[in-house]
Amino acid sequence: MRISTTRFGDITIDESRVIQMKGGILGFEHLKKYVLLMQDEKTPFWWFQSVEDGSVAFVVINSFAVKPDYEPVVSDDEVKLLEIASPEDAVLFSVVTIRSDPFTVTANLRAPIVINAKKMLAKQVVLVDLDYSVQHPITEDNAVLEEKEKAEIIPSVLAI
Repeated sequence: MRISTTRFGDITIDESRVIQMKGGILGFEHLKKYVLLMQDEKTPFWWFQSVEDGSVAFVVINSFAVKPDYEPVVSDDEVKLLEIASPEDAVLFSVVTIRSDPFTVTANLRAPIVINAKKMLAKQVVLVDLDYSVQHPITEDNAVLEEKEKAEIIPSVLAI
């Protein structure tokens, strides 16, 4: 499948990599098909690129890379909707917000994108747990990113 994007130009993707959204991304509910693209293997950031609108793409990061002790409670209804049979089937990404000051890059831990990697189904889940912020600093309290990696995040964010 060939798609035209504003960030990557014309690209060819395998249709088996297309993720079907159940409900869409908040504010972009009309877009239901996405693909995960990695721009640079040296950074923890991915692009959640719309297949239907090449101008729409979100910078995302694995939620556990931001907060290793992340324990979101996904409702049984959402697990059923996404046809998740076991926790190993699920991958969680958080939408990243990049501001003019690269040291204030944040991730939305309150509304992760839950992906069933086996069935290629996803949903942005708004958690009822108020302990998770919509603006969690990416370089705060995470053991997954070593100090060297934290220092590398800033240039990688600026490259996005």
